[in-house]
Amino acid sequence: ELNQTQTNQTFSELTGKLIGTTYRWIDSNNTINPTLIITSGVNNQISIESLKDDSQEHDLIIEGITSSGDKEELVISDTVHDGSSSIVDFYPLDPHEYKNYKSFDYYCEFYPETMRGSIKITN
Repeated sequence: ELNQTQTNQTFSELTGKLIGTTYRWIDSNNTINPTLIITSGVNNQISIESLKDDSQEHDLIIEGITSSGDKEELVISDTVHDGSSSIVDFYPLDPHEYKNYKSFDYYCEFYPETMRGSIKITN
């Protein structure tokens, strides 16, 4: 994971990539659908990008999952394609703010089964 803490902020990068016949998110270490480490109380920036000459659209949605299994979209990025990029901000103030959620995921609206990973929130 690319986690550079600078002035109360973390930064993660994800790239949509076709691996074989399946789209996946990869990080700067080529980890497929990595777990994103998000720090509470600071702004967490997540950059998504598509590869040049890839006409498929991707976006990033962060969802909270409640103990009863309900899912709520908390953050939605702009759509990227053909080398473009987008940055989203995720700012969980503290775990109590999200006490109704048992877990968090991120995924691409266009490839929700294969471009999906989990989020871990730390203090």
